[in-house]
Amino acid sequence: MNQRNAEKLKYELLETWNTFNHYMTEALTFQNSEDIHQARVHLRKLLTFIQLYDTKPSTYRQLKQLMEALGAVRDGDVLLEGLAVETELDQAFTDHVEAQRAKDRTLLKARVTEKMTPSLDQQVRRFIGGQLFRAFRKQDAATFLEKAKDDRKRRIETHHEATKRTDRLDTLHKVRLAVKRERYLNEYLLNYEPSASKDHVQKLKRLQTELGDMNDRHQLLLRWTDFTPPAALTDDYEQVVQQLHTRLDESVDAIKL
Repeated sequence: MNQRNAEKLKYELLETWNTFNHYMTEALTFQNSEDIHQARVHLRKLLTFIQLYDTKPSTYRQLKQLMEALGAVRDGDVLLEGLAVETELDQAFTDHVEAQRAKDRTLLKARVTEKMTPSLDQQVRRFIGGQLFRAFRKQDAATFLEKAKDDRKRRIETHHEATKRTDRLDTLHKVRLAVKRERYLNEYLLNYEPSASKDHVQKLKRLQTELGDMNDRHQLLLRWTDFTPPAALTDDYEQVVQQLHTRLDESVDAIKL
């Protein structure tokens, strides 16, 4: 990548970091769930470039911990937004999810207080303006895209080899993350690399949506199996869980990779 494009991409990533910081500040008010979502998206985009390296910078673990805390809150937000409370069991489950989300929000605040220090900010900016910038100048951007594509294909092959249900779910989760990384790289590099295409981005988006819907069903099932219903509602609870198992299996079987 030439000097000019490397500079432009560097500033795009610095702006991504700035935008993450903005949404992270807003997210901690818990007034708008979209702030959590946007903070997570922008952090994921930045992590996409960090994950290109076999040897990760010292900030990687801290950023991953922030991502995990954001993800727990986001999962609770999505789940609660999609719940329809029509029965006593629904209400009991909703109360359970809200209680867990309150704990996840507390953990997120603690993670932000612990991790998002001036030192972390400086380290991230130095990484983008230093190690990453030098890599952009030295390497053809197509190398980044090819690495992400190979990773996605390798994870798909691993999924095809899986036979147990738990293994298939785990491998699909990893495929979903690989698809996200490849999509974000293509989106960032559209203006700098001919092999990055809008058509491929759209293809990855569709696959990401399909895998995301499956993941939502999986997360819903996990939340229900983590929930202990009132004794009088046990039969209704077991029926709901069985239905969720069936829907998840149908969703997994419907995915074509």
